[in-house]
Amino acid sequence: MADIAMQLTIEAEADTVRAALATATGVRSWFTTDAAIGEGVGAEHALSFPGVPEPWRLRITESGDRRLVLAGENGPWAGTTQTYEILDVPEGGVQLRFTHAGFPDQGDAYRDFTYGWATKLTALKAYTETGKPAPFFG
Repeated sequence: MADIAMQLTIEAEADTVRAALATATGVRSWFTTDAAIGEGVGAEHALSFPGVPEPWRLRITESGDRRLVLAGENGPWAGTTQTYEILDVPEGGVQLRFTHAGFPDQGDAYRDFTYGWATKLTALKAYTETGKPAPFFG
């Protein structure tokens, strides 16, 4: 199986990054404006996109102050797991470590998602550092 692994330093507080990952307001500010975001283990994230017949659904399997794990339930993320880990940086800010694991192979969909995550995590960084929303559809 193929995994996507990325990390970036963000000049923001851990709570700000956590809120961007795990709340409706946060996800709608950097990912997609059409998002229904549940909170806590067992809750669902449903992300919608134009031209996609149904929302991509993810189930929260782990939720803490510094770690969020989402399991893909349908669409191209079915059977995959997204893990976000927030670590302090001694000089200030945080490091976000992201892994999207469980892709069956490194085909075209995997390559498209690798590029997509790079652009989305850049948008997350910009949002958490400036407070200015920049979602996929806004």
